[in-house]
Amino acid sequence: MHDVHHHEVTRDRAGLRLGIAALVGALVPPVAARADHDTAMSEGHHGEASEVSVGLSVEAAAIDSTFYVGSYQGVTPSLGWMRGRFGAGAAISLYHLSENGRGLYGRGDLMLAGHAAVITTDAVHAGVALHVMAPTGSELDGLGMGHVMVMPSVSASWRAAPLTFAASGGYGRALVGLGGQHDHGPMPLVDPMNLQELTWGASADVDLGHGLQVGGRMLGAVPLGSGLTRVIAGGRVAWGTPRFSTGFEAQVGLAGDPFTIRGVLDTALRF
Repeated sequence: MHDVHHHEVTRDRAGLRLGIAALVGALVPPVAARADHDTAMSEGHHGEASEVSVGLSVEAAAIDSTFYVGSYQGVTPSLGWMRGRFGAGAAISLYHLSENGRGLYGRGDLMLAGHAAVITTDAVHAGVALHVMAPTGSELDGLGMGHVMVMPSVSASWRAAPLTFAASGGYGRALVGLGGQHDHGPMPLVDPMNLQELTWGASADVDLGHGLQVGGRMLGAVPLGSGLTRVIAGGRVAWGTPRFSTGFEAQVGLAGDPFTIRGVLDTALRF
């Protein structure tokens, strides 16, 4: 009975903290593109001039898995650069994590990315990307993977106004032996991944005019070897101009216990 009561109280606190963090995120004007593990590639612009982007993403999530219950909130500054068909970026998250009644603060893993456009027409964009995740977050605290992670991917989008459809696929692997002694299960708690997995994503957006878009997407991963299949669904509303964009996405974890619900508010400024 005590365990059940503790579980319910902790879940209530997680829900309260999630609501407060979502409200704070809505009031703070953040500035940038979030580095998600779906490895979706930014289309950007493909002129000859260099373009720099800065941004900030604010997220809040509730988790309720077999071994952990709680919540986390994160702030992710990011920096990007693009010239012609090529680009690069970096992002790192700062978290507050509450799990099983314990609260802590810390940084997550550093994400570095490079991408190149292969096809660029008015209707079709396609390209390749490589994400490398450095283990700057604490694995023991559930904030980091504990290993270098390499994630190559391909992505493509097709636009038939007012609709845009996009899809991506990738492969992720930790640069560590994949034997049983290294199988710590999907980590970190703030964005779980398997030691080796295939990733996928698909989205559809509708342009409502005046820079406003609404859409939905699904993304996930299938482990190669031991691990958990992960599936996430989300709905998004966004507004932007050629130099500025902001949006909010609500996500639900459908499989693999990545989280029960997560909200992400992000803004990007390009110059």
